[in-house]
Amino acid sequence: MKNTFVLVFLSISGLLLTGCSEKEEIIPNDKFVAIYLDLIKAQDTVGTSTMFVKPALEGILKKHGVTKAFYDKTVDFYMRNPKEFKEFMLEVDAEVSEMQVDTLKKQ
Repeated sequence: MKNTFVLVFLSISGLLLTGCSEKEEIIPNDKFVAIYLDLIKAQDTVGTSTMFVKPALEGILKKHGVTKAFYDKTVDFYMRNPKEFKEFMLEVDAEVSEMQVDTLKKQ
């Protein structure tokens, strides 16, 4: 499942702009984790075809009140900062684990 997270993140980031400064603001971590989880859910629902990824991304960003440019800056930051990316992915993994526990409790 972790590989799916990395695959989706890297495939989407391949479409994004580069060259932003590390000192620029990025999406707050908790909000970016929520966006990323929504992207994972969308990918699980519609697949990884680029014809589905762009509309899904646009809808998710709109839901969270984030512009594509702000999202692009955040993704670029994480792609240039492996340590922060690792910490981000650990938070995503923790959220997924929590979601799995919640799902099991409901059964």
